[in-house]
Amino acid sequence: MGKVKGKHRLDKYYHLAKEHGYRSRASWKLLQLDAKFGFLQSSHAVLDLCAAPGGWMQIAVQRVPVGSIVVGVDLVPIAPLRGAHSIQQDITRTECVAKLRRLMRENGCSAFDLVLHDGSPNVGGAWSSEATAQNSLVVDSIKLATQLLAPKGTFVTKIFRSQDYNAVHYCLKELFEKVEQYKPPASRISSAETYLLGFKYKAPVKIDPRLLDMKHLFKAVEPQKKVVDVLRGTKQKRHRDGYEDGDTTLRKVSSAADFIWSEAPLDILGSVTSITFDDVTSLPIKDHALTTEEVKILCDDLRVFGEARFQASFEVAGADKKGFISF
Repeated sequence: MGKVKGKHRLDKYYHLAKEHGYRSRASWKLLQLDAKFGFLQSSHAVLDLCAAPGGWMQIAVQRVPVGSIVVGVDLVPIAPLRGAHSIQQDITRTECVAKLRRLMRENGCSAFDLVLHDGSPNVGGAWSSEATAQNSLVVDSIKLATQLLAPKGTFVTKIFRSQDYNAVHYCLKELFEKVEQYKPPASRISSAETYLLGFKYKAPVKIDPRLLDMKHLFKAVEPQKKVVDVLRGTKQKRHRDGYEDGDTTLRKVSSAADFIWSEAPLDILGSVTSITFDDVTSLPIKDHALTTEEVKILCDDLRVFGEARFQASFEVAGADKKGFISF
């Protein structure tokens, strides 16, 4: 998986991972995803794609029923983990499927109940190229999952909100009865990543190959361009499906205090992607009864708001028609 080095990575989840002996801070993302959707306790066979260094495998081993099989795959070696198997292989190659099927036969497994994917390309390039590479990797993981996932099985993947997001979401909707999106708290505010979960795999007898062809899929499903009126008279085009191409700043952040006490809060809404509550002046707002967990989650990524949610949020905050807020 791709890595970004720097002191900014050493946040509370990094330290919590160290304290609990997890191999990566990403372990907390899976813990939070499972806490919300509860898919691990019913999974007797788990496949973790792009699994190195093994943080998600650790959580899976801890939470699946006794006697279950957990398998991790990555291009780089995964250090041995008690209760799990690992394969060093490229998930896009046919040899990978062959090795997995052999391992499944040896362990009496006919199909996986759950396929996980938290892989990333190497970061550092242009945002649009990086996002496309990430979402291409997602399509590769979906393609492998269609070969090994049991009917009614579950698929969980990381994805970047970009111009290709709709295409991947469409792909999953064709293959699963239900698709959910969730950004766990452990996912950094500065990251455009989120997670898609497909539940109850339809296991079609035949799949149109174009559905799993990256070039066709990303071209066929164009990102929807929405014209949104964020409570003011002028309409403006905003990307509700992700971040603009060429915008290397993934998040533009405002503190809750600056937003609440601003003389022009609507201008802030139109120029930032996230409202945070972590600075000292915002702590009273964070602890306010009206600042529910849902509000905090929604403020974390304003670009996935719909117009109705903007309206509702202003009503909760006590905004008048001019956008002024009394808190």
